Amino acid sequence: MKATFIYFFLPLFFLPSFSYTQKWLAKQFQLNTYPSTSQPPSNGVFQIRHRDVNEEHILWLGTSKGIASSSDGARTFTHYRSNNAFVKDGIFSLAILGDTIWSSMGYSKDFQDGEVQTGAGYAYSTDNGISWKHKSQTLDGRYDDSIRYGNNVLEILPVVVPEQNVTYDVSIAPNGTVWISSWASGLRRLRSYDDAQWERVLLPPDFLNKLSPDSSYSFYYDPRPYNNIKAFSVFAVNDSVVWCGTAGGINKTTNANDSFPRWIKYSHQNQASPILGNWVIAIDRQYYFSTTDTVDRIWCTNWRAEDFDEDYGVSYTEDDGTTWNNLLHGIKSYDFAFKDSIAYVASDDGLFRTSDGGRTFARTSDIRDHLGNIIATRAFFSVDVINDTLYCGTGDGFVKSIDNAFHPFGHVWEIVRTYEKLGAKNSTYSYPNPFSPQMEITRIHFSTIEKNGDVTIEIFDYGMHRVRTLIRNAPRTSGNEFDEIWNGEDDNKRIVANGVYFYRVIIGDDEPMWGKVLVLQ
Repeated sequence: MKATFIYFFLPLFFLPSFSYTQKWLAKQFQLNTYPSTSQPPSNGVFQIRHRDVNEEHILWLGTSKGIASSSDGARTFTHYRSNNAFVKDGIFSLAILGDTIWSSMGYSKDFQDGEVQTGAGYAYSTDNGISWKHKSQTLDGRYDDSIRYGNNVLEILPVVVPEQNVTYDVSIAPNGTVWISSWASGLRRLRSYDDAQWERVLLPPDFLNKLSPDSSYSFYYDPRPYNNIKAFSVFAVNDSVVWCGTAGGINKTTNANDSFPRWIKYSHQNQASPILGNWVIAIDRQYYFSTTDTVDRIWCTNWRAEDFDEDYGVSYTEDDGTTWNNLLHGIKSYDFAFKDSIAYVASDDGLFRTSDGGRTFARTSDIRDHLGNIIATRAFFSVDVINDTLYCGTGDGFVKSIDNAFHPFGHVWEIVRTYEKLGAKNSTYSYPNPFSPQMEITRIHFSTIEKNGDVTIEIFDYGMHRVRTLIRNAPRTSGNEFDEIWNGEDDNKRIVANGVYFYRVIIGDDEPMWGKVLVLQ
């Protein structure tokens, strides 16, 4: 009965021994207002997937403010935030197969002197979003302290609270089985949507490189000491082959539909040509026909776990995990997208593109659209591609780009950002407000409804001393709304002190518009 005591101490015991900074904790530049159908739910876009059935392309976004879909190339969006199945706004994972969509939800809960990520269950649809159902976060019963694996009966740690139990990834196999990876709950599957309980699927603990129901075991199955039981990513290639990424490596089974799947573990420590780092938060497949062969690659992102010999980057295998090619050393990456031989990698240091298996890479530079709007972060968290169009998610907005022979990669961008439309002259606001310059920027939003004009924006302190000129006599076209960014610095590039600041927007010879912003460190 020793496992029952975990009911009281689970959040403490599951705090990882290495630094835990996931993409969903990134600061987002967003409003609290509900956006229009021409805008995504939030400027924090962390999941992008698309449905491709009978040449119909429907784009799905998972954001910090819920899910949305678009059937017209992200010109308009359908929002689902108000549906009762979505009990929390934060979308941590998104998976699509035909008309079936699964998403997991989570939120940050105050805990002692900080916050702990907490699972909030799942929303799923089997009719392409027309209707949705909710399923509670996967939890064990308090006395679920044993499990059968082959002829073995193993003691296990029951996971009975949602803290540190967010589901970070979902994958749907062709036969409909839903696979989920969660920090505390590990890897689980649901073979019938009517089942009340997710089925726990055992992975090799850290001291084993394989797990087979034909072998005898007597260990205690507990994620606290074993990083390879803490699951972060999952990808079902088909009904039989499933890959699972953990904080201890990447695992593969070829009999995923059996009662007791066999697993082999690949880590940075147990192979001659290993993955870069053991913490694997994303797995995807690149499959295409070349002029001479069929190319089939499994890609994964790599983060450093506990071994200082590990590194950030990405790895891929073309021989089912026997050897790995390591790329983008030192780059913290989050997501993949593929178009035949072209691979895109979303990372902290921009969006990378390779068409030759990683021998060479191109990378995005500054993201700026034709109106002069910019993305104020280098980090890309999600990416997808439909035909020649790239769709990318950042913490500062949703961006689109064309990548083909006529429009080279990264040259032309369209920024789709959520904001409260002004719709009238002589109106402005800033967001977020208040803001902390050490963590974020603030945007000064204004409109040029009636006419073209040169725009000047200045920042003043409480004593009305000018501390910063953001732009001076910058041309802006009529009939549009714009953002200008203030990073909290004065004209000498020093961070200003805490307090109230005023900004002035002058458009041509019109009367100035004034706003107020609060700086809080």
